[in-house]
Amino acid sequence: MPDEDPSSPWAIPLPPYGVPLGPATDDGTVLSGFARHDPVPGHSKHLHVEGEALLVDGDVPIALRLRPGVVLARTDLPEDLEAFAPRVAEVLAGAGMELLDEATLLAAPVAMQVLGLRLSSWDLWGEDIDVAFAALRAAAVGEQALPRDAADGWSW
Repeated sequence: MPDEDPSSPWAIPLPPYGVPLGPATDDGTVLSGFARHDPVPGHSKHLHVEGEALLVDGDVPIALRLRPGVVLARTDLPEDLEAFAPRVAEVLAGAGMELLDEATLLAAPVAMQVLGLRLSSWDLWGEDIDVAFAALRAAAVGEQALPRDAADGWSW
């Protein structure tokens, strides 16, 4: 029988894998905070942010920020979580982003590298089409450490 000590090699962590950061709040606040790139938008009963990923129910990625103003939104959510997809789209649109590419092909390698998620489908949202596709291409080839961009003052 496995040892009950949590440091035992037999102790298997259960989702969520990270402790949600920030204050407890509602889904709408977490969604809008994610879209606005708030550093710690809080967490709700269903949603929280880990790094650049928006997760639902502890461990299901539903959106991935590639940079401020550029987000991949997952379209192939499990049936019980499908209601979150239109909410994410509404919040992204409210933050000044628009749907730039549906079922974007380069999202699959990004989701695999960053989230370890295979065979998923994502839409590309962004404020500027050129910036969004540049960020998508960079993420797809694994450019995780980009130099500071003097134009917008943001870097990985």
